Order: sequence, then C-alpha cells, then structure tokens
Amino acid sequence: MLTQFFGHYSKISYQDVLTPFSFDYNLMLLGSFFLAVAIFVVGSINNPKQNEKLLKLIVFTIVALEVSRQIWAISMGDYLWSEMLPLHLCGIQIFLMPLMLKTRLPLLKNFIYLTAFPGALAALLFNETVFYKYPVFHFQSIQTFVIHTLIMIVPIFLMVFEGFRPKLTYILPSTALLALIAVFDGLVNVLTGGNYLFIASAPADTPIAWIADVTGWPGYIPVMIVLVVFIWLILVLPFTIVEKMNAPLTSGEYKFKKQRR
Repeated sequence: MLTQFFGHYSKISYQDVLTPFSFDYNLMLLGSFFLAVAIFVVGSINNPKQNEKLLKLIVFTIVALEVSRQIWAISMGDYLWSEMLPLHLCGIQIFLMPLMLKTRLPLLKNFIYLTAFPGALAALLFNETVFYKYPVFHFQSIQTFVIHTLIMIVPIFLMVFEGFRPKLTYILPSTALLALIAVFDGLVNVLTGGNYLFIASAPADTPIAWIADVTGWPGYIPVMIVLVVFIWLILVLPFTIVEKMNAPLTSGEYKFKKQRR
C-alpha cells in the first residue's frame, strides 16, 4: 500500500491514472475549491492579527509541502534533477513568499500576484506533473493539488484581508525579474536535461502545447512572453482603472471638507 502511495511512475505502472478533466481529476478540483472556500470563511471570521498568523501558516504549509516532496524524491534513491527542483513559477514561491512576509516589499507582492495566481490556476487545470502518471490516491497527486491551491490563495488573501492592490508600475520590473529567472532555469535545463518553466518543450495537453503545435520550438517562447504580459495587464488594469475613477471622488471629498472648515 505504502509502495503504491509513494512510488514513482517510472517504476510503477499505475492503473486509473489522472487524465485531463476526468471524473477523478474534477473531484480533486472540487476539493481544491472547498479548501479555498474554507480558508476564506475562516479569514472572514478572524481579526487582522489572526489573519496575519493564518497567512504565515499558509506560507509555512506551502514550504513544508515542497520540502516533503523533496524528501520523497530523495528517498527514492535516484533524485531526478531534471524534474524535481522547485524552479517552475509555483516552485519558486517557496523562496519568494517567506521573503515577502519578512520584507513586505511591494515588488514581491506584485510579482507573487502576477506569477502565483495565474501559475497555480494553470497548474490546477493543466497539471502535467500528474497527467497520465499518477492515480488520485497518491502522494504526488494530493501534494500537487493542495500546494497549488494554497499558492493561488496567498495573493488573493493579501488583497481581501490586507488591502493589497497590484500596481501597473510593477509590470516592467516583474517582467525583468521573470526574465532573470528564465535565464537561470534555461541554464539548469541545459545541465540537467530538464524542462523548467517549459522552456525546452511544451507540456502536453496544455495551452502552451496548442501554441507550440502552430509555432513549433522555439517559436512558442516569444508568443508565450507576449501572452504572459497580456495576462498580467488583464490582472492589473481593472485595479488601475478603479483607482483612477476613485481618485477624483476622494480629492473632491477632501476639498468639500476643507471648504466646510
């Protein structure tokens, strides 16, 4: 039983593996949804100090889940450098999120919002880590769904309970930071034969693969860069528009109070 639960797909041929939007896969998505709802219900009941502790607990759990995955990978005796390193957009959050909690830097908050939210959502919907490899009742399947749900929750939690709002001015530095990470991942891919950030090849059954079918490699990479920036603009522009709309109202209210004095 434990061998089946903790085994690696390269050594065990699993039956009833997860496939895109199968019944089992949709069941795990539903579980992710209920986990997110439960966390936000607790957050709505908590006071600000309790929510600060809850956010720290979420980030700690994310790190602990990734550490447990690394221990699992090492315990198999043949560590796969090409696929186990936490160097995808969601993997790097185990470094960025604790640093954000420590420093509260606006750049980190914005970068986490821009990468963690869409990255984790994409990983939940199109998860090449478990597709055609693992069944629903497996360590990797459960770990993958829980950690990506929590990663997606963090930036939303910051917005709902801490008043964080993404800024348009951080898209350019966030793009530069992502480019640096991509260069580093590219070097790691060359050394390990991996596919971190999906630079070396497009993962099957994902929108990236659909683009790659048209453009080929490396043609899909510049298309993906444009698409990422476009998605980031969609994620940020509504907040910028609302802020600009509220600015005259706020200044008008200030002037009215000043006249009354």
